[in-house]
Amino acid sequence: MTDARKYIMIVVAVVAILALAGCSREITTVQQVTPSASSCFDCHSDQDPFLVSINFAWSNSWHASGRVVARSTSASCAPCHSTEGFIQVAAGEEVVGVDNPTVIHCFACHQPHSEGDFGLRKDDPTAIQDGTVYDIGAGNLCVNCHQGRRNVNDYVFDGVTLSRYFGPHHGPQSDMLFGSNGYEYAGYTYTEKPFHRSLTEDGCVDCHLKYSNTYAVGGHSFNMRSQDEEEGDEILNLGSCTGCHGELDDFNYNMIQTEVDSMATLLNGLLQTAGLMDATGHAQGGVTTSADSAGAVYNYLVVHEDRSLGVHNSDYAKSLLDSAIKFINGELVPGK
Repeated sequence: MTDARKYIMIVVAVVAILALAGCSREITTVQQVTPSASSCFDCHSDQDPFLVSINFAWSNSWHASGRVVARSTSASCAPCHSTEGFIQVAAGEEVVGVDNPTVIHCFACHQPHSEGDFGLRKDDPTAIQDGTVYDIGAGNLCVNCHQGRRNVNDYVFDGVTLSRYFGPHHGPQSDMLFGSNGYEYAGYTYTEKPFHRSLTEDGCVDCHLKYSNTYAVGGHSFNMRSQDEEEGDEILNLGSCTGCHGELDDFNYNMIQTEVDSMATLLNGLLQTAGLMDATGHAQGGVTTSADSAGAVYNYLVVHEDRSLGVHNSDYAKSLLDSAIKFINGELVPGK
């Protein structure tokens, strides 16, 4: 081999080495794997109508109605009026208003695609506004939204000016269930019945989620009563009551609802006469008054907005109404 040819071969080898050294691409092996049956079918099987039945029940719920979802454009309303807002609450994030909110649906409360099961998104014990807290299992999720928005100890004070929006807001069921956060007059002894939070494993869920033979009540409708669209009859979900109370025709056990309704009607009339409430059942706007007078309005609204007429906590509902009635009638002088 001539010297010139040897020189050319050496140059070619050096260039090849430099080219390989400058190349950073890694060659990997691509292996085709035949996929197994998708885990999606564990839930979305056409052999199990479970999710279909849940969806039908949910479609009859207030959650699905969309009646109040528009309020979710406000950061203060979004946590309970939209799925997006509640997900932010459950994640511990700052809640912001939602431009295009969606109603409370499956993924507000559950996160199966993230966790792989139907566990609740948030089930830790949650305090109501005055700090009272109980562990009611799966019902802890409900407490996040179904509670008053005010701490009565800060909200009701001497010199408070009423407005038509005065009160605990529209869903103080947890306040009633926990027997707390109503306006309590000094010198009056308040009592409560804890049975519906202490004798059930999952609080709200044990009663409202009780399955029935119709999508109109129970299940994921969470309704305890509804109207038969064809017959016009009222449908009641009494299935959860029979274990303790035996067979019932309605929720008016021992005439509790009749008694609470009568007391609330009496208090409403007294408050209107006193100029503290208008004819629509709202606080009289623009009136500046004492804490005890405003407290009577607040107690009426707690019972009214709870909407169970004493079922959630009969003794506490009656105590709130009775103390307010006695104060307005001059029979109760707080602190004496």
